[in-house]
Amino acid sequence: MSDLSVPEPRPLERGETVRPSVLVMPAVAEPPLAERRPWLESHEVVDAITVPGCYTPIYLTSDEIAITTTGIGKSDAATTVAALLSNSAVDLSAAYVLSTGIAGAPPAETALGSVVVADAVVDWDRKHRWDRSDSSEASSATDEPPIDRLAYRPREYVHRLESDLVDSALAVAESAPLYEDDDVLAYQNQYPDAPDSGPAVRTGTTVCGDEFWHGPRYAREVEWLCEQYGVAPYVTTQMEDAATATALERFGALERYLSIRAVANYDRPAPGESVEESFDGTDASLELAIENAATVGSAVVGALRAEDPLGLFG
Repeated sequence: MSDLSVPEPRPLERGETVRPSVLVMPAVAEPPLAERRPWLESHEVVDAITVPGCYTPIYLTSDEIAITTTGIGKSDAATTVAALLSNSAVDLSAAYVLSTGIAGAPPAETALGSVVVADAVVDWDRKHRWDRSDSSEASSATDEPPIDRLAYRPREYVHRLESDLVDSALAVAESAPLYEDDDVLAYQNQYPDAPDSGPAVRTGTTVCGDEFWHGPRYAREVEWLCEQYGVAPYVTTQMEDAATATALERFGALERYLSIRAVANYDRPAPGESVEESFDGTDASLELAIENAATVGSAVVGALRAEDPLGLFG
């Protein structure tokens, strides 16, 4: 932040209210996961305010965009979103809400650097995990998955996002430019089932969990859970969006929500790699994903403000 020209954050004055048309929420501000930085670089930031309960200040732009980070993980995301929605000085009643940033992905689904507009958000952590190793059923249960949906399930732990809004965003995203990188493509080609082309835009299911899982066994479990909810295959994985969607739903704002993320790494190793070596992808794939997520996200935000597909602005 020291080399960015942005205002110093200040508390809101008594009686003051901010009314952004779009709230943009990457998860992280700090390097190397500096998801917020391209948003602050590409928009004219005219003010910065602190809001109790928020992870970082809210940066307000000349084109009525509010930018803040949620922090990593579901508890940080839920706290940040609830703090914003419950503060009477932050009026989000006519604002679109966008989660953006990086994500993981299964290699067979999309290229590194690709951007995915989610149409469903699955909560990976709401499940049973069974250890049958000490059970008399162990020998006969080897083909059964070690997980199951919760027995007590007051609702299904998948958010299906507003289809008209998703379709509008996808149409804009598909026409936005995407950066490519030869080094990223070379790394991608180490995965035999990955695409042999560069980044693209698509829609699909995103899976959110607080667990830093990695590897094909866990990927099969994630796919199984998505199948149970009828939203397989999953296309991206991340750590905030189920919490963000839940908080928005509680406040009656879920229909205004979009998740637009770019793929920084694959959720399993390439042949000859260890899980530790492959977990983060590469520096180049991370940088590519951050740039593409912000580029496509900015195009979508511009279209939301210009076209107001849900008629929020009255």
